[in-house]
Amino acid sequence: MPKTLRALLMIVTLALPVRAASAADICGTGHMRSTVTDGGQRLVLDWTGRIDGGMARALSQGFEIHGREVTAVELSLSSCGGRIDEMTAVLGVLDRIKRTHRLVTTVDRGATCASACIPVFLAGETRRAALSSLWFFHRSWRESATGGIDEVRTRVSDRRFVARYLEQYYVPAGVSREWLTHLVEMIAGSGGYWQTGRDLWEARNNMITETIGDVMPEQNRPIYLAPAPGCTVMCRG
Repeated sequence: MPKTLRALLMIVTLALPVRAASAADICGTGHMRSTVTDGGQRLVLDWTGRIDGGMARALSQGFEIHGREVTAVELSLSSCGGRIDEMTAVLGVLDRIKRTHRLVTTVDRGATCASACIPVFLAGETRRAALSSLWFFHRSWRESATGGIDEVRTRVSDRRFVARYLEQYYVPAGVSREWLTHLVEMIAGSGGYWQTGRDLWEARNNMITETIGDVMPEQNRPIYLAPAPGCTVMCRG
């Protein structure tokens, strides 16, 4: 993961409301939380952190424990990306889940789905994302032959590799080929391409099939805010 991308993602994380006082690092070690909702009909698996060693196993274990109780599985994502080999393993688990259960993937308000997180999101039969979510697309950076998609670092633009990657993971989900052609041009020779959920929805590229609005319903619990990284005369009133 390039240092500049990690720094940007950390700033975004600090600036947004979080679900709990000890919010997890979306670029840190990933962890899974599981909850059965909708009267026992839906299993929500909430993954926060890198798509690295352990996600496929955690996903499989969560489904094995609760899968027989439910008819639908929702995978909620908040991740800055990870290894392509682990991403492929996760996609294999999701394919097995889809044989017997309806799969929904979600990126919630203020959450980030970057790099290897995006093909995981696209595995959902229903793909829900907030208009205020953040997305980051990039070509690969190679540092070692065994590295994952985020460990791949090259100076030379390779549009053929980018196009093959999108063909393998984006096209089967029904993502617009016209939009993918635009994406190749944006990322093949650059450091990456940021989009919001609203950008993706308004592009009508079929990445997101249902939107989550920006207005949250009122809840009877405190909302924790990460401390501001700094304050200038602009915020002293």
